[in-house]
Amino acid sequence: MDRRSFLTLSGAGVVGASRQRTPRKRAAAFRTPLCDLLGIEYPILQSGMGRVAGPELVAEVCRAGGLGILAGLAVKAADLRAQIGRVRELTDRPFGVNLWLHTELRPPVDASKIPEERVRAVQTTLNRFRERLNIPTTFARPSGVPDLIAEAFEIILEERVQVWSIGLGDPGPEMVRRCHERGVKVIAMVATVEDARAVAASGVDAVVAQGSEAGGHRSTWIKPASREAACVGTMVLVPQVVDAVKVPVIAAGGIADGRGVAAAIALGASGVMLGTRFVATREASVPPFWKKAIVEGRSDATTNTDVLSGLYARAIRNTLTDEYAASGAPVLPALVQANAAQDVYNAAATQGNPEYFPLIAGQSTGLIDDLPGAAEVVRSLVTEARAAMDSASRRISAG
Repeated sequence: MDRRSFLTLSGAGVVGASRQRTPRKRAAAFRTPLCDLLGIEYPILQSGMGRVAGPELVAEVCRAGGLGILAGLAVKAADLRAQIGRVRELTDRPFGVNLWLHTELRPPVDASKIPEERVRAVQTTLNRFRERLNIPTTFARPSGVPDLIAEAFEIILEERVQVWSIGLGDPGPEMVRRCHERGVKVIAMVATVEDARAVAASGVDAVVAQGSEAGGHRSTWIKPASREAACVGTMVLVPQVVDAVKVPVIAAGGIADGRGVAAAIALGASGVMLGTRFVATREASVPPFWKKAIVEGRSDATTNTDVLSGLYARAIRNTLTDEYAASGAPVLPALVQANAAQDVYNAAATQGNPEYFPLIAGQSTGLIDDLPGAAEVVRSLVTEARAAMDSASRRISAG
């Protein structure tokens, strides 16, 4: 499907999914030790992205042989248990659940203690966007972030989910020990070599090395001093992390096709984790305009910004990111900023307006020009990776 066909096919959904359904076409064998560790067929992981990774996407990736990861951030315990149950209705294959462990969320920052002048400066800037979206302006203090991480972790343990995926944090030895007691594998995403060593010392089973090309939040557990900090490219970060830790390393950032998978394996990674590529699939539970922005986007159209959530994240630039940054207004702490802007995001989603919505995506947008199903993505990644490796071998031999 080319870019012009996007609007015609973007409404296609998942119909009649069942636990027994399996992909009609399988890719050739492509295994690494990570597959044995996680109980999967291919070393392809789908990132547990908030607002994106629901049960249908997760199950589809799992049925195709990869590891789907459910988004658990800010999900209440009962809802998380129900979503885990829904994944199990759709597939009997291993899957994961993702949680953040950022220091500003354990416990959450007390929104009532944020200085009034800071709140007013943020709301003044957001009011520009509210006026354009024809929704009420406000100077009210935003709500705080609910303290849900501990109870979500207990659900993961009680349900014995096969994999706990951690973003923005170090679990520490005790949480890892409790997971291992229940047969739960632990993988943690990091953006620096130092953090890779830290989570490895905590006993995690695998480390995800997140290059700066990656969409979404920078996986650090303390907010960096600037958007340039903790931003090392995948090509440079992955081999350093491979050298620094003894557990399998999973590459993330800028990977959207099999060539990227092959490159990651050549760098010493045992697998890959993809986010942006899976946002642009039929099963991703996001507004069509978000998918369209990725399909039509360029790699130089993203920015690493903290105006969307209060933490640095890579997203496609739009009016909101550009004008907020230009205003010089401050941002509120982790996710409190997102709460302050939630009415803007909701209105933009309802109106189908991508200019005032957080279009989280990485630089791999320049590699994406279609909207397939998630299972097709997994199969294509494996087939293309094998072809890329064979092609490289021939070119080396020919030289």
